[in-house]
Amino acid sequence: MSIGHLIVKPATKSQVRQVIIRNAGHWGAKVQMSVDDFVKLSQVFQQGPYASDGKLTIWVLVPEDDPDTIDFYASCQILTRQVLTLRTGQSSPELSFGHAVSSVLVLPEYRGKGYAGRFMSLLHSALAPHRYPNPLKAPVATERASTVSVLYSAVGDYYARCVPSEGETGWTLQKSFVTTWPVSAIQVPAPKGNFPPVEFLSESEVTATLDSDDSNIAGDLIELQKKDPTKIYFAFTTTSSLNAVSATISKLSPGCPSNSSWGAKIPGTSDFMTWAFFRRPGLTLAITRLRASTDSFPVLLDAALRTAQETKSEYIEIWNVPEHLKEMALATGGETIERPDNRSAFKWYGQPSEAKLDNTDVVWALDERYGWC
Repeated sequence: MSIGHLIVKPATKSQVRQVIIRNAGHWGAKVQMSVDDFVKLSQVFQQGPYASDGKLTIWVLVPEDDPDTIDFYASCQILTRQVLTLRTGQSSPELSFGHAVSSVLVLPEYRGKGYAGRFMSLLHSALAPHRYPNPLKAPVATERASTVSVLYSAVGDYYARCVPSEGETGWTLQKSFVTTWPVSAIQVPAPKGNFPPVEFLSESEVTATLDSDDSNIAGDLIELQKKDPTKIYFAFTTTSSLNAVSATISKLSPGCPSNSSWGAKIPGTSDFMTWAFFRRPGLTLAITRLRASTDSFPVLLDAALRTAQETKSEYIEIWNVPEHLKEMALATGGETIERPDNRSAFKWYGQPSEAKLDNTDVVWALDERYGWC
C-alpha cells in the first residue's frame, strides 16, 4: 500500500481489540506477561481515572478506502492530560491540554516500509489541527487540541524525524537522567533536625497527597523561570491520576508486590515521596514523585529503603533528581547516568494565536516517573 493513500484515525471497537492483541504479543512479551494477563491489564487501564471521559484513545494508520479494516499498518495510544505552561514574560502559568503518545507499534511484516514515519508524521495533524490542519489525511482530530505532546522513545531520536511539515522537527529528545541505588549498598545518613516518624501511604493516601501538592507545581515552574527567563516551561497535572498509571502497571505485573505501601510523607510538612514497582529484570522500587529538602530527603529515602527491603527489591531508582538533591543522591550511593532507553521527547505546538516556536526554546519540567504512560 502506498503511504500516500493512508490516513490516521481513532480506532473502532474491532480495531481496539486487535491493537490489544498485537500489543500483548509485543509489549506484553517484553515483560514476560501472558496474552490473557495483558488483555486484563488493558481492560483495567480503560477503567482507570486517567482514561475516564475519553482521555485514553487508540489511533491507527489505515487505507483511506478501507478505514475500518483490522489489518491496519500502525497503532498507538494517546493520553489526554492537563498541562501547565509558563511562557516568557508571564508571571503565572496557564492551564491547557497536552497529550502523551505511547505503545507505538508496527508489525514486523510492515516495518522498513515507511509506515511508522508516516503514521507519526500525520499524528501531529490529529493532535494539533490548529497548527497543522490536514483534513484529508487526519480527518478526525483529538477532542482537545494539544499545546504539547510527549513520548518516551526506545529508538533514540527516530521520532524527531517524524515531522509535521518540511523544515520542522518532530519529537525532539530532552536530556533525562536516572539515578539508581543498589539496595544492598545504600548509605542513608542520620537526618539533620528533628523529624516525626514518617507515615507510609496507601494508594488512597497517595492520591490525597498528590492532589494537595498540585497547587505547588505552578511555583516550581516560576522558580525555573527565575533561573532562565528565556525559556517556556511546561508540566503535566493532575499528578494523582498520572501516578495511578504506574501503580496500575505495578500491581498487575508478574512478581511485583500488590499489598505494599505506595509512598511516605513527613507529617506537618509538604515533603513526601511516592513509588511503584517494576522488574528490570530484578525488582526495582521506582520513585514516581518527590518533594523534599536536603534535610528531609534522607528521611524519605530511608522509608523507601525499608520498603525495598521488605519487598525484596534489588534497586531503588528515580528519574531526574532535583538539582538541590543531586549531591546527596551521590553521597548516599546513587549512580546517575543519562537514561539509555525510554528517553523523554516532546513536540511543542503552542496555541493558535502564537507564532511557531522551536522545541529548543521549551523545557519539559518535572519529568518524573509519574509521567510514565
